[in-house]
Amino acid sequence: METAFRSVPHPATTLPLHSAGPHQGAASVQQLEHRSFNAWPAPRCAVVGDWLLRSTQGYTKRANSANALQAAAPLNAPLLRHIEAFYARQGLPSIFRLSPLADDAVDALLHAHGYQVVEPSVFMQRVMQADDGARQSAQGLQLAQSLQAQWLQGYCVASEHTPHQQRAHGLILQSIGMPCAYACLVREGQVRAWGLAVLEREAVGIYEVLVHPAYRGQGLGRQMLQALLRWAAQQGATHADLQVRGGNLPAQQLYASLGFEPVYGYHYRVRQALASA
Repeated sequence: METAFRSVPHPATTLPLHSAGPHQGAASVQQLEHRSFNAWPAPRCAVVGDWLLRSTQGYTKRANSANALQAAAPLNAPLLRHIEAFYARQGLPSIFRLSPLADDAVDALLHAHGYQVVEPSVFMQRVMQADDGARQSAQGLQLAQSLQAQWLQGYCVASEHTPHQQRAHGLILQSIGMPCAYACLVREGQVRAWGLAVLEREAVGIYEVLVHPAYRGQGLGRQMLQALLRWAAQQGATHADLQVRGGNLPAQQLYASLGFEPVYGYHYRVRQALASA
């Protein structure tokens, strides 16, 4: 349990909070945030002040949290109560995802109201390389432009999702309005890895990479990422990005070996009872 307020260390923000145009070189933090909201949508949303409230039946903190929309987005006690009521009406806890867009005072305010830091994470980005599109297709790769029932069911079984989680996950995926690549790696007649990439304008976000637990340690995650980067290059993308928990060092090392670099950090604030549940 936290007994005193502490700030959360993050990688230095290497992108400006604002830039003159969308995806001119490295995108700004604000553009990356807004683009990720579109690429990983929440079926129920509300804008309150400078905050976007996202809700999807409790599946993933990313799709069930309050997110800053503008640089230096403020939060005060009355607005906090309003946001908490929004989630309470849906039977959900209020969760805040704090990117560099949130005002510096928000962390302290949430701490004072009993919110604990969980899951410090990193937004990573990679400039597309000239040879990405020429890479040989992975063995057993299957690509679909839309969500297939078999993809969702296989992913959820490998993740040990409950039926409720599978339905909520499906709602998110069915709400994506951008071009997608749903990828599977099939070996010996069985799907062993799943991936999802979403294209918006000139950038591709990688939102799902899962290797079946029985087949991990065989390089399938790298093959899946390379396949999604190949698809991204074929769509004319200039950048690819993804988000990873700060403590997931093996994943961060894999992404770094493929050219991804951290551009900024974010973390969640949740009430202590939820964080310890």
